[in-house]
Amino acid sequence: MFGFFIRLKFSPDFKLLCVYHTIVSLANGMIGLFLPIFLFQQFGYSIYWVIVFYMIGFALYGALIPFGAMLMNKIGLKRAMLLGRFFVILFYLSLYFFQLHPLIFAVIANINLLLFRLIYWTPYHTSFVEFTDGRYRGRQMAWLAILGYLVSIGAPLLAGLILSQYSFGFLFILVMIILVVSLIPLAGLTEVKARFEFSYRQTFKELWRKKNRRWGMAYAADGAQSMVGVMIWPIFIYQILEGQYLAVGAVTALIVVATIILQLFMGEYTDKLSKRRLIRIGSLVYALGWTAKAFVVTTFQIFVVGTFHSLGAIMLRTPFDAYYYDFLADRGSYIDEYTVMRDISLNIGRVLMSILIIILISLIGFPAAFISAAILSLFLNLL
Repeated sequence: MFGFFIRLKFSPDFKLLCVYHTIVSLANGMIGLFLPIFLFQQFGYSIYWVIVFYMIGFALYGALIPFGAMLMNKIGLKRAMLLGRFFVILFYLSLYFFQLHPLIFAVIANINLLLFRLIYWTPYHTSFVEFTDGRYRGRQMAWLAILGYLVSIGAPLLAGLILSQYSFGFLFILVMIILVVSLIPLAGLTEVKARFEFSYRQTFKELWRKKNRRWGMAYAADGAQSMVGVMIWPIFIYQILEGQYLAVGAVTALIVVATIILQLFMGEYTDKLSKRRLIRIGSLVYALGWTAKAFVVTTFQIFVVGTFHSLGAIMLRTPFDAYYYDFLADRGSYIDEYTVMRDISLNIGRVLMSILIIILISLIGFPAAFISAAILSLFLNLL
């Protein structure tokens, strides 16, 4: 199997994409788990304000995505991605000054994050379709995931060590430096030609058409369940580990180590077997992982359940994401239009789930959020 991966030929653009993805994964691995914890602290340990922060950002993103795609028409895909990355660097700069005035810098941070999402993601997904081969897309995506996992082994551990010895400010500076370096391979990518043809009104009209409702609901469910992983799980384990940053990073690193080999297998099987069948199996395992997280109370359980859930995530996401890019490739000249509609669906799910989480946590507690994510995971089979 490993020999097969080695013999697989990658285009120069895909190789650059791998380098870029690895660098960005290092930055994301260092900050992703700890960002909601930082916001949790800054908002006076109120989970509700953390949820509102994310919810506002995703609501605006979902409503304004077509305008971001229209800007792509003006400046081109590669420039749009580079400009988007500039705004995410400004986002972390805003977080660096957050303590000076939390409310003001929360607004500034969310604006920068919104601009990044609007300008970056549509051209990224559109370019990704062009830089991958439909025959081997599962294996190519597996390679990208593995590279991300490899750097993610040490990233949360390093971040935990930095936070235990220094501060979030130092971590934000380091992440910004890494993201600046990531601009080098991104700038080397071949310019992809694409033009967003829909008007703002037409975009939403197409999304609600009967032929698009099924996959739109699948991505709304995907966006909804992902919110629990983004916001709730990091804060949940932070509380269990009693605020020990190094312990949070170490446990997360161990979970990553336990999932890398499975990703190799899934990349190959995604290209050989029915993606829909793999999605059905993966969604069930993934839902069981969410359910198990509702009963976690110890460090050892965080590791065991986190590893099992990562197994389910790999079984689900590799064929799910490969199917998505195959679907886009089949849209011909409408790749960017369907990318926008998919992102709108994701954000509808994220906003609705944020409201539901606030209600569930206030009435029942954290476990209810995990159970709801488990139920929603099964709806990914609608794709």
